Amino acid sequence: MSNYKRISLGLAAVAVVTLPLAACGTAAGLSCDEIARQATELSKSQPVQIKQIRDLTEVSKTETERRCRGMAETSAGTNEAVIVRGYEENGNQMVGYEPEGGAAPAPTQ
Repeated sequence: MSNYKRISLGLAAVAVVTLPLAACGTAAGLSCDEIARQATELSKSQPVQIKQIRDLTEVSKTETERRCRGMAETSAGTNEAVIVRGYEENGNQMVGYEPEGGAAPAPTQ
């Protein structure tokens, strides 16, 4: 299982977490709404949680990845532009989120 984390340098911290999905087809086959729902669930274990993601639009889609942009309302009371994505990595189906415009996440233990 891969686990990545990054904190943004913006006004509020938004963590990046990627975890395997339960078997539910291909990761790229998930809708933007489903990816956002999974990202919201993942954020519950982070210091700053996502309460909701709205205004979702698809940014890109390939056979192995779908990226969507939205505005995340956080538990810190801020609104952050985020990218949520469903993708495949080493045969695992994953969902992750990160602040829009962020660099690639660094692995953590």
